[in-house]
Amino acid sequence: MRTPFTTPSGISVKFSPRQTVLRLPAVFGLANYDDLRDCSRRLLDDGTPAMVLDLTGCEYCDPSTMEAILRLHIHVSEVDTPLSLRLPASGTVPRVCATTGVSRVVPVEETGADGPPTHLHGRFRR
Repeated sequence: MRTPFTTPSGISVKFSPRQTVLRLPAVFGLANYDDLRDCSRRLLDDGTPAMVLDLTGCEYCDPSTMEAILRLHIHVSEVDTPLSLRLPASGTVPRVCATTGVSRVVPVEETGADGPPTHLHGRFRR
């Protein structure tokens, strides 16, 4: 098993045999954008079987976060790697994901922060 690590901007990365979880910090924005892009591309190049962006601890995100998620979605599609989101049950982050359409494009797990997904909402969820 690979060793968990934290990127310079505070993205914590944990590994399991079926997926890699990238947990975003409480505040995520333009300052973290390049770090997420570089980290996720390195993980995809290393052959991660699936990727989860965990935003359950994220209290604030700006529009660049949604752009980063959508760009990552495009990149994982090109290399045929599943991507899903973990969102907090309430607050600004799930509202921003819904308003921008991110949660319609990228599957969203219905689960707690550490449990396995019980269901993924598919693309273009209403």
